[in-house]
Amino acid sequence: MKKFFTLFVAVLLSSGAFAQSTWKDLVINGDMEGAADPLWSSFWCHDWREGVEFDPASNQQYDGSGQFQGFAEIVEDPANPANHCARVIVRSDEEAVAAGNRVEANGGLASWDCQFFIYSTQSIAEGMEVKMTLKVKAEKDGSFETQAHYTPGDYNHWQMFGNVNYGTEWQEVEVSTTVTADQTKSADGKYFQSVAFNLSTMKDGNVIYFDDVKLEVREPEPPHELSEWLDIVRDGVKSKDEIKFGDNTFTTFTGRDGVPGIDQPARIVTDPLGVEPVIAVSSVAATYYRENVNEEGEVTGDPTPMYVIREGNLNPNVNVGDSVELTDWQSQFFVSHKHVFRTGQKIKFACDARADHATNIATQIHRAPGDYLHWNMFGDLSLTEEWQHFEFEQDVTSDQNGGSTVAFNLNVFKDEDNTYYFKNFEFSCNEADATEEERTIASELVVLPVSPSKEEADATHTSVSLKAAKEALLMDDVLGLISDDNMKLQTADGTLSEEFYTPEVGFYMKADGTANGETGDFIIEVAEDEDNADSAIFTVYNLKGYKLSDQVKSRLAFDQKGWFYLVNLTLCNEDEYMGINNAQTTVKNGAVYDLSGRKVVNPVKGIYIQNGKKFVIK
Repeated sequence: MKKFFTLFVAVLLSSGAFAQSTWKDLVINGDMEGAADPLWSSFWCHDWREGVEFDPASNQQYDGSGQFQGFAEIVEDPANPANHCARVIVRSDEEAVAAGNRVEANGGLASWDCQFFIYSTQSIAEGMEVKMTLKVKAEKDGSFETQAHYTPGDYNHWQMFGNVNYGTEWQEVEVSTTVTADQTKSADGKYFQSVAFNLSTMKDGNVIYFDDVKLEVREPEPPHELSEWLDIVRDGVKSKDEIKFGDNTFTTFTGRDGVPGIDQPARIVTDPLGVEPVIAVSSVAATYYRENVNEEGEVTGDPTPMYVIREGNLNPNVNVGDSVELTDWQSQFFVSHKHVFRTGQKIKFACDARADHATNIATQIHRAPGDYLHWNMFGDLSLTEEWQHFEFEQDVTSDQNGGSTVAFNLNVFKDEDNTYYFKNFEFSCNEADATEEERTIASELVVLPVSPSKEEADATHTSVSLKAAKEALLMDDVLGLISDDNMKLQTADGTLSEEFYTPEVGFYMKADGTANGETGDFIIEVAEDEDNADSAIFTVYNLKGYKLSDQVKSRLAFDQKGWFYLVNLTLCNEDEYMGINNAQTTVKNGAVYDLSGRKVVNPVKGIYIQNGKKFVIK
C-alpha cells in the first residue's frame, strides 16, 4: 500500500522596501585639495600622457598601445592658482591618427579614446539610489558620455547618468538615478563601483577640468525585524556547499593554508583537544627577517619579514626554497555563502576558535575568497590556546555592501608556524533578506506524463529520484523531504500557490501552460516508492480533462530550514512522454529505461520503456 502525502503550500517571504535616509559620499579628495599622494584620490584616467613617473604602490601603467592608465592629474586651476582640480588632456582625432594608436569605433575615433573615472570606495548594488555632483569646465564647449564600470576600464553598461554638457566656465552638474540590474550585473558577482566619462566625443581635442566631485548613495534604514533567521552556512563545520562566484567555485569553508595564492577546501580534522570535527588552517612562519638596504648600502627602516617555501608547497608558481615576503594575509581562512549583504541588513555570527599560539586575527569582508572589499567585518578575534566562543550581531554597513565572504587574516603571528582551529559556526541573516536565487541549493529537470483524468484507474506513475534533493538539503530520508511542512509549488511567473488539499485530492497545481486556450489545472499526488527509498511516486492528473497541445511548466520547491531544492517540472501528454517527441526514449537499441528516462540494467516489477514503447513487469 503506497503512502500518500498531504502537501502544504506556503508563501515565500520577500524583503520589504527600505525606507531611505541620509546620503553618503563615496569619493576621497573630491575637492582635489587633499594630500599630493595620488593614492588618496578616487579619480582615475585613461589618456595619452607620456613620461609619468609611476607610483610603485599603485597600479599605474602604460598598456600595449601606449595609453596611460592611472590616477588623474591634479593641477592648479588656470583661473585661480589657489584652487586645485583634475585636468584631462583629450587628444583630437587627427593626433590619434598621427600617433598610430587611435581607438576606433564605427571607423572613427571612439568616444572612449580618452576617459576620466570616479572610483567609488565601495561597490553599489541594484536598487540603490546614487547621485553625482561635480563642477566641470573646458577650453572648448562640448559634452561627454557616462557609463557604468565595475572598476575603471572594466566596462559593464553603456549608460549611467546620460550625457553631460560643459562650457568654458565652471558650471555645476547634479544627476541621480536608481541603479539597475544592467548597470551592476550582481549575478556575475560584480557590482558597479566606477563611473566612466567618455571624453573623446568632440573630435577636435580639448582640455577638461573637474572639481568638487561627489558620488553619493542614499543610506537606507535597517529592514524590518524578523523572528525567522536563515543559517547561511547551513551545517557548521561539515558544510560542503559549492558556491559559485563568476567563473570560480568555492566551498563554504576555504583555506589559503600556509601557501600563497592557493585556495582549497578547508581541512577538517579531529579536535586535538577533543573528539569532534573542527576546521584547521595553518599559517607560515617568518623564518628570517630581511634587512632593507638602500643604494648607498645603508640599512633603512624595520626588517621585512620573509619566509622560505618548504616541502608540501602546492603553488606551481613558487619552488621549495624560494624566499617570499610575508604579509598578514599570506594565510587566510574564508567563510563564504550565496547570500549577498545589503546595507542595513541584520546579521548574526558565532564560532568557537583557538590557536596553537595566542594572537589576534583580523576579519575582513570579501566578495569571494581573495576578492577584497573592506578591511573590517567583525573586528579582531583575540585567540588563546584554549577554545573561546565569539558572538557578533550587527547591521551591515555600506562599506560591507556586496560582500559574500568573511576573511580571517591568519599570518599576524610571524614568529613561527601557527595552526588555527574553528568549530560551531553559526552565520545568519533575516530570512526575508535572502533572495530565492541565494536560497536555492540546486535544481533538476523532471518530465512527467499527465493522466487524462483523476478517475482513470490505470493512471501513469513516474518514479522521481529525490536522492540529490535529500543530500543537498541534508535530510535523513525522502519521507522527511516530502512531509507536509516543507514542500511548496511555484509557478513559472514566480508566484506560489496558497492552496493545499487533503490526501484524497492531492496537490493542486496552477501551471503556466494552456489547453484549448484556457489555463490547465492539474493535481500531483506523491507517494512513497516501496521499491526505492530514495525515490517517490509522482502521479499527475489533468483535473479538467484538457488535451495537452503544449508542454506545461511549473516548479516544485522542497524547503528545509529556509533553503530550496527546486524541481523544474515539465508536464506533457502520454504520447509525447512515451517517445514520440522525446529523443531520450526513441533510441531503438533494445535498452530498457524507466519512466524518468534512466537506463535500467536489471528491471524489476514496474513500468518501463523499450524502443519507444511502454511495457509492464508484474
